[in-house]
Amino acid sequence: MNTRAAAVMILNTLPATGYNYESAIDAFLKINNCSSPDRDFIYLLVKGTIQNQSLLDYLIEQTRNNSAKRLEITARNLLRVGALQIVVLKTPPHAAVNETVAAAHQLQRSDLAALINGVLRHIPQESVWRERLGQLELAEALAIEFSHPRWLVEKWLNAFGRENTIDLLAFNNKYQAIFFRHNPLRIHWSEFEAKLQADNYRIEIYETAPVVFFLVDRPGDLLKSEHFECGYCSVQDYSQSLAVRLLDPQPGEKILDACAAPGGKATMIAQLTKNRANILANDRTINKIESIKESACRLGIDSLNYSVNDAAGAKFPMFDKILLDAPCSGSGVLARRADLRWSRKPGDLIQAQALQLRLLANLAGFLRDKGVLVYSTCSIEPEENWTAVQMFLERHPHFSVDTAVKFVDQRYCDQKGAVMVLPFEHNLTGSFAVRLVKH
Repeated sequence: MNTRAAAVMILNTLPATGYNYESAIDAFLKINNCSSPDRDFIYLLVKGTIQNQSLLDYLIEQTRNNSAKRLEITARNLLRVGALQIVVLKTPPHAAVNETVAAAHQLQRSDLAALINGVLRHIPQESVWRERLGQLELAEALAIEFSHPRWLVEKWLNAFGRENTIDLLAFNNKYQAIFFRHNPLRIHWSEFEAKLQADNYRIEIYETAPVVFFLVDRPGDLLKSEHFECGYCSVQDYSQSLAVRLLDPQPGEKILDACAAPGGKATMIAQLTKNRANILANDRTINKIESIKESACRLGIDSLNYSVNDAAGAKFPMFDKILLDAPCSGSGVLARRADLRWSRKPGDLIQAQALQLRLLANLAGFLRDKGVLVYSTCSIEPEENWTAVQMFLERHPHFSVDTAVKFVDQRYCDQKGAVMVLPFEHNLTGSFAVRLVKH
């Protein structure tokens, strides 16, 4: 099958936000036999189209003097995929046009060939469209060039300034390396490293303690390998692991991971405590809990117990430590989730904050005196981070902040005592975490 046609077929099934595109790709590939390179290219085309949507539509409109969104869905997505190849993937224009026309024929839309030729052959040169963007107001120009919602660009310009915002937007549109976390419960690092080297992986160690985080030159192969199936490693963004470092879990402690899916933090807690802590992994749906169970089984973890509850209102036993990785806007991980930027609205931050405060207030009642509650998000927005924490502390004066630098490298900590990872500073996905102690 023509990979461009496959990408358009997948894009046609998605809502305007591109929500759940990875599941749609997986579903398509399960019923269509594609080579590994073709599978990778289909993924690149679908994600790239969603990730660069505003820029692609702007360039299409430059040739039509009409909104790209007024085109019927197959025509729109064929043009977007064609423009992506020319503008982002730097495919020679004649090749991109020919392949896109071939995709139209395979989709039985030969009637679109003239439109594809007419639009794609007249996509303006980069110097031209950049000059035109330069005539627009800054926030609008950046929102188009980097394909982010304008309200979010304006918010970041006010919070971070022009250069940091540009760096942040660019980060969100770049390929992000996959971090792997070694599993010491299954295999010693030196033995695992030797196995990887024997299979000709080039290894880059990012951190060695308390557990090894590493990257490899062929992450897709490792994910499909016997090493992964045997539970020698798992996938977790390094920045997201810092909340567990802040929790500082110890053997023998009773620990709650209140919003545990997809399970990266709960399994890391088990690994750091050598399977000798009493850990309850909780989430709202049985499907999420089942996915955590599968990961724990693969990793050889037997110290996890499970519950299905809404942590904002459920009753729990008392714990020594609680990790609340709260539902949030996900503004720190837009580089991983190409669709997320299009599904967020300004009011979502206040709605998320209200939920976060309900979660904190409820869970605070199930923490023993001198216990630790770590609140974390994958957001870089103050409404969901320090503002929410300060509101909680005002209502719960028996809690105080325990500074993060005692547990996490200072370069990842802010001046107020929390973990604050910013993509434009650390070249990592964004995250926030604060350690609260109950007196």
